[in-house]
Amino acid sequence: MMNRAGREIFGISEQAGVRAHTWSSIGKASDAPKVDTAFESVRQGRSARFELTVRDVQNTERWMDVIAAPILNARGEPFRMLSIWRDITEAKRANEEVQEARYEAEAAAERLSAVLESTMDSVMLVDHFWKVRYLNENAKRLLRLREDAMGAALWQLFPREQRGLFAKKCRKAMKERSPASFEDYIASLDIWVEVNASPTEDGLSVFFRDITERRRAEEDRLLAQKQIAHMARHDMLTGLPNRLFFRERFDQALDRVLGKARIAVLCLDLDGFKVVNDTFGHPTGDALLRQVAARLSHVVSQTDTVARLGGDEFAIIRPLPEGAQAPSALAHRIVETLTEPFAIDNVTVVIGASVGIAFAPGDGTSAEELIKAADIALYRAKAAGRGTYRHFEPAMGAQLQAHQQMKLALRDALDRGELELYYQPLISIQSKKVSGCEALVRWRHPDRGMVSPDVFVPTAEETGLIVPIGEWVLKEACREAAGWPSDVSIAVNLSPVQFKSKRLVGVVAAALASSGIDPARLQLEITESVLLDESEHNLELLQELRSLGVKIAMDDFGTGYSSLGYLRSFPFDKIKVDRAFIRDLPSGKESLAVVKAVAGLGHSLGITTTVEGVETEDQLNAVNREGFDEAQGYLFAQPLPASEISKLITKELE
Repeated sequence: MMNRAGREIFGISEQAGVRAHTWSSIGKASDAPKVDTAFESVRQGRSARFELTVRDVQNTERWMDVIAAPILNARGEPFRMLSIWRDITEAKRANEEVQEARYEAEAAAERLSAVLESTMDSVMLVDHFWKVRYLNENAKRLLRLREDAMGAALWQLFPREQRGLFAKKCRKAMKERSPASFEDYIASLDIWVEVNASPTEDGLSVFFRDITERRRAEEDRLLAQKQIAHMARHDMLTGLPNRLFFRERFDQALDRVLGKARIAVLCLDLDGFKVVNDTFGHPTGDALLRQVAARLSHVVSQTDTVARLGGDEFAIIRPLPEGAQAPSALAHRIVETLTEPFAIDNVTVVIGASVGIAFAPGDGTSAEELIKAADIALYRAKAAGRGTYRHFEPAMGAQLQAHQQMKLALRDALDRGELELYYQPLISIQSKKVSGCEALVRWRHPDRGMVSPDVFVPTAEETGLIVPIGEWVLKEACREAAGWPSDVSIAVNLSPVQFKSKRLVGVVAAALASSGIDPARLQLEITESVLLDESEHNLELLQELRSLGVKIAMDDFGTGYSSLGYLRSFPFDKIKVDRAFIRDLPSGKESLAVVKAVAGLGHSLGITTTVEGVETEDQLNAVNREGFDEAQGYLFAQPLPASEISKLITKELE
């Protein structure tokens, strides 16, 4: 039953778990409009449903789901109201938590999306069926995809890639649940990509970036390195391996077969090549060398190595396993092949060839020994009338054996104290006094006596012994010069081999420090060959030496084709004119012209000028008239030992 105000509820079933209450006593004030609306609907004979909050006996707020329905009388009019209450507090809270979790997930997704959009990488997410679920803007641009690509299968978008490395790595990452990092070329897009693929619960996340420019730069660099390496080991004119590559192959062949089989070395040069060069010019000579190289490449086998050592010199390495054809047959074919006429620019050229053959290990166990043995055999072939070949024989090796003995003896000469320094004075032409001395190394062999520098210095350079010998010369010369007057300099020659030693600058500095002499008194003499070999490196080395305070002189000036050019590339302190231009003075017109030019050049550049090999008064007068600063030669004194040079230094020459 309802009271007049319609605020009381009657007839509520206890079985429904609801007790009777007045609505005004349980609902919040904010729920009153909903209650009023529901009551009005019931009075009009309609059911109503709404939610409101109540407090239970523990004064805890709870949510209730309320259904209110009219009970009609016989006339069909509502005269009572039935209400059913259901506690939905837990469901309400669960729903709120779900909503909160959804909001948090959406916020996290938005943050993640912002991060993925801001990264420099391209990002793609695919599900377990390889359908694209996400692409950031970078990925869309790089892969050239639009928004309609979302949901499409990856391999339908890029069918050319489904059998390539990209697909293989990604499938493996998803299958094995392990990350994969790799680089691959995407042929569909003509790009290189760096890829990091990581499995997720939903599929695979793929981070990638375009590395096309980097890869192409690396490929260009590698190609350039290969080209440089090829150029360093191949002859630019003929394309054959050069001396460096030949030596490397030689060492490899020796390592493989030494003691097990033999190797043949064939050295050859062309008979009549100089005549062709002089008659038709260098372009024809170069074309001839190219054709010779082509013919040699055709007559050798695949296991042979043919190289151009320089000029018209060629060499061949032939491994000789058991049952191999004798190298004499190859030598015969070479002679026959190169005797046939060459057609070059409508010119027919006829030359020949001579061949020398040596064997490892019988004739030597190193590249140097075998090439020299083959060279000796080559010279014997030439002496036999050219156009033939000769094998090396032990009797031919007397010179080679002597050379070997020289190397062994020289190796111990420094330790045994057999090396001595002699000094040849440089005379100031104006004052007639000694302005300096050039240190010259001598070898006093216990059995051979005094060995000429022309004999042992080339051997020292070949073996590298010139480096410790040069260090000793520097130290000893500076020590001796420390006892001379302070206006007398000491000149020391540097070998091109010494410039390859990383210790050179330190050795010079140590010699100066241990002797205590003024660095300006030390003059280091170099030849043009130093600048020809790795010129840029050696110019830098000369600058480092100059920074120590020493003087740099160019020795044997005028004998090289680039002497004047080197004066421009490095500021030398002194130039020494080679004795070849002094020998026929004063009558030699050509030599006199060179002497005049050098003297004028020295004055204009502020460089001290010195002449070598002055032996007569007429020669001295000739260079004096041209204004040279110093002279050196037998007219003044021969090289003297240290015990005698001090006396000469203090003596004025008349």
